[in-house]
Amino acid sequence: MSTLNIRVLNKEDWPTYRALRLLSLQDSPDSFGSTYGSEIKFSNEKWLSRLDLDNQAKYTLPLIAELNGVAVGLAFGVLHSPFDKTAHLYQMWVSPSVRGRGVGRLLLNKIIVWAKDCDLDYLCLAVTTVNIGAVHLYETTGFEPYGSLEKLRKDPALVVQSMRLKLCANLA
Repeated sequence: MSTLNIRVLNKEDWPTYRALRLLSLQDSPDSFGSTYGSEIKFSNEKWLSRLDLDNQAKYTLPLIAELNGVAVGLAFGVLHSPFDKTAHLYQMWVSPSVRGRGVGRLLLNKIIVWAKDCDLDYLCLAVTTVNIGAVHLYETTGFEPYGSLEKLRKDPALVVQSMRLKLCANLA
């Protein structure tokens, strides 16, 4: 029997986080604003600082999905300011070996619950339009496109669509 666990990454997890993030950038280079070439150069301290939640526990939710103890998914919920009413989803990625098995939806749902618990109005993200699986996941979860299409990095052939999920029923 397979055991899937979604948990918050902590400082001690930085080597696992580093390995998974670099794998995601290699596997899906057209899905992220950053690149493998830039992040492979990060120092250990930089990786560790991304998971140092001592001062930002209310503002960042770094999640990892593990199947039978093996890291297979990643997602970051970020609130850029304690005064902001919008959280953002970054670094969402699921290993090709488990895609289509609900891992992405579980990660996304954890971020949504966190954002609602923070009493936020919206959860926003940007998705590369050619990533049909991700677009479908976000649409079926209730995300709606907003704003103009924008270039992903410098490649004019790749564009991202901003999407947002309304978390508060009182919003128009």
